[in-house]
Amino acid sequence: MNPLGESIRVLMNRRALNGAQLAQEIGLSQTSVSRILTGHSKPKQVTLTRLMKRLCVGADEEQMLLRAFTGTSAPAREEPVDNDAQNAAEERERVERWLEARTQAIVFKQAVAHELGKRAIPYTQDVCKGIASVDFLIESGGKNLVLECKFNVSRDFDKSLGIAKLLLDSFACETVLVVVPFSGTFADTARALAPAVRVVTVAEAIEYAASFRQENSGVQR
Repeated sequence: MNPLGESIRVLMNRRALNGAQLAQEIGLSQTSVSRILTGHSKPKQVTLTRLMKRLCVGADEEQMLLRAFTGTSAPAREEPVDNDAQNAAEERERVERWLEARTQAIVFKQAVAHELGKRAIPYTQDVCKGIASVDFLIESGGKNLVLECKFNVSRDFDKSLGIAKLLLDSFACETVLVVVPFSGTFADTARALAPAVRVVTVAEAIEYAASFRQENSGVQR
């Protein structure tokens, strides 16, 4: 069974394309396209992007192709793409987007650290415990509060919430704060997942952390 190849064939028929035409338009050899269609190889990310641009009309077809791509068996080797200027430009654009996202996440985390410092809230940053790690750990009166920063709420947010739920046990804390740059309906997902996982803005996180310190500062260890 080759879900990706079957999905590509369906879309090729819809666009009235044969293998040779598709190969020419996405920068692959006809042999490489044939190998992808038969499941003997899988496309690189840049090739998948080209396939989606050429074959997909609307979100439903894009999702169909993405689902088929993720279902491709892991042992299949990636099919090389032509080393031309277009490939180089697309690869550079992809890397630049990744770097931009990483930089935004780091700057956001630094902003949270700055606000904690302004309120003189003691914290430990980048704490690792076994396989788990947290952005900020605040300890007071023998209790723990974890802050996890999430700048890009449109990407893998459910995964971030799942991690936050696991951190409740890993760091023996009553609450994990997922700190986001702005509020939104995505916070409802967290409340449904676990009441102890709270999605908050930076300002809300700082106020919560300050109250946590104040409430537990008199508790004996």
